[in-house]
Amino acid sequence: MIGWILALVLGGGGLTLSYSGWAKRRSAASVARSVEATLPDVTDLMVVVLGAGGTIANAVRVVAERGPPSAGLAFEAVLARCAAGHTMAFSLAGVSEDLGSAYRPLMAALIATERDGAPVASLVLRLGDEARAARGRQAERRARSLPVQLLFPLVCCSLPAVFVGAVLPLILMSLGRLRL
Repeated sequence: MIGWILALVLGGGGLTLSYSGWAKRRSAASVARSVEATLPDVTDLMVVVLGAGGTIANAVRVVAERGPPSAGLAFEAVLARCAAGHTMAFSLAGVSEDLGSAYRPLMAALIATERDGAPVASLVLRLGDEARAARGRQAERRARSLPVQLLFPLVCCSLPAVFVGAVLPLILMSLGRLRL
């Protein structure tokens, strides 16, 4: 008796721990996807500032003030590092760690421009177009998987209703006529 209770308690605890780990991983993946989805917006803001003749510092300031909140916090940290005396290139290096690998090409381009002085507006525009295209492909991939995800609820909810509403009355009428 005590063995069964102990097994149930340990099994329930194991299920609880595995569910909490799964929920944390799923939440982290959701946050990462939402941050990656902000990349086209960030690049658009940077293209506007850099295309108007602004510096990288101006572009970072605009993204920190007017950009998406998740990316804005990372760019505010860049401004804080610059205010603390670090170079812009060093400060930008931490953004890809904060925001994820999707921002790595953009940060590499901005760091190279800061160090070498090469024009970056066209490169940032191209990175934004690529990020927008990737976001579109992701949306198409989710749209293609929707029928598969809806198959189980559709079969479990609609099929019994169709059976009860259309097929069952026909079967009952047929059985009633067979008895006569």
